[in-house]
Amino acid sequence: MSTSTPPGAPAGSSTTADAAASTPGPTDEQILAYETHVKDTDALAHELVSIPLPLSDLLHEYASNAPFLTKIHNLAAQYALFRRCRGDGNCFYRAVVYAWFERVLLRPARYLKRARQQLDDAKQLLLATGFQLLVIEDFLDVAVDTLDALATGAIADQDALLSRFQADHISNALVVLFRFIASAYLQAHADDYAPFILDYADDMTTFCNQHVEAMGRESDEIQIIALTKQFKVNVAVAYLDASKSDHATVHRFEGNETDPADEWIHLLYRPGHYDLIYPRS
Repeated sequence: MSTSTPPGAPAGSSTTADAAASTPGPTDEQILAYETHVKDTDALAHELVSIPLPLSDLLHEYASNAPFLTKIHNLAAQYALFRRCRGDGNCFYRAVVYAWFERVLLRPARYLKRARQQLDDAKQLLLATGFQLLVIEDFLDVAVDTLDALATGAIADQDALLSRFQADHISNALVVLFRFIASAYLQAHADDYAPFILDYADDMTTFCNQHVEAMGRESDEIQIIALTKQFKVNVAVAYLDASKSDHATVHRFEGNETDPADEWIHLLYRPGHYDLIYPRS
């Protein structure tokens, strides 16, 4: 049986299937734009930092994943609450920065003076590693203003601190600053950490430009180490994954080895994401 030309089509024209086959697919740029749109849309559905939530809230997210459920139940024996941080690629920094300011709020006599000195030290490090004052001063001002507000009582409670971190321009400025500081630390100690970046870049400056300073880039352990060392803070990360173990593995990054009484910042890591968690008292 011969095939006729579709009605209304000029003689010799291609069929619908032929036309579809000749239609070019999406470009790499279009695919990337779509993936970015999906990620951004999902991120904007969540607050930058949430109120404290019961750890049991995570059970609903993993209702059909037995290894995760077992680990969450066991974690709940040690940790009571967690704060969600928006999954926009900046969650590690946002969680650490919030915790850093939160402990100043809760124990100003112990941490306020130290925090001011650490910001001043960080400024000197940034300048020494080539960051221009014009580039960093606005971000530094946001951090100093936040400490001033904690000192004067303008930020007097958790609600006020959370409100500040839920404001995009403030929260993101602090994330940018701490990204810059992590970058400066790694560049100042490039010889120590160069072996750990070989899969990502040929040199530390390139690695920092592409993976540390850039907003939205996920963080790995080298960035955790940089912040803990520069700010002399201790960070414990509980890794929640699908491994066969009944308990989440906890990795401890000791940035303050000289003060055993120093409080730990606790993070919960799920594949590709960090949240802030709080131990039971």
